[in-house]
Amino acid sequence: MTRFICAQIFFVASVVFAVNCLTINNYHNGYTAVPVKLRQSEKENQQDLSKVPGVPGVDYPIYHRVPHTGFSCHNVPVHPGMYANVETGCQAYHVCHDGREGEQGSSFLCTNGTIFNQKEFTCDWWYNVNCHEAQEHYRLNLEPGKNPYFPTPKPEEELLNKYVHVADKY
Repeated sequence: MTRFICAQIFFVASVVFAVNCLTINNYHNGYTAVPVKLRQSEKENQQDLSKVPGVPGVDYPIYHRVPHTGFSCHNVPVHPGMYANVETGCQAYHVCHDGREGEQGSSFLCTNGTIFNQKEFTCDWWYNVNCHEAQEHYRLNLEPGKNPYFPTPKPEEELLNKYVHVADKY
């Protein structure tokens, strides 16, 4: 008799558990998120450039993706390095590394109103940058303090090197 009661309790508990699971699943599956997909022209028309100083397309370029240009990582002084693409008005820049990314390296686009500042290795407001001088500053990639891809020693390595040089004097 005790086994029969235990079996009944187990059966009822299993049914209650299953019903609760079904209820949870039905509740969860009742909500379906549908992403809104905009056509490319709708995306472009939604941009609010009123807070960006200057006239888009006149004072600064307004690309939506990096265009293919004649830029080549084979024509730059050092790898790895970051290089403004003057053909895009410096809105695009490339990171040339070891060739894995192709002839143009990894390509990036500065946000609207900004262009790549080759002197500072960052995107900056268009009125702070003279894009025509960018290629003259490509050589800054040779300077360890400027090039963010140049390996720099860790502080503990610098300290160790300092003591090694001092010990060599004695």
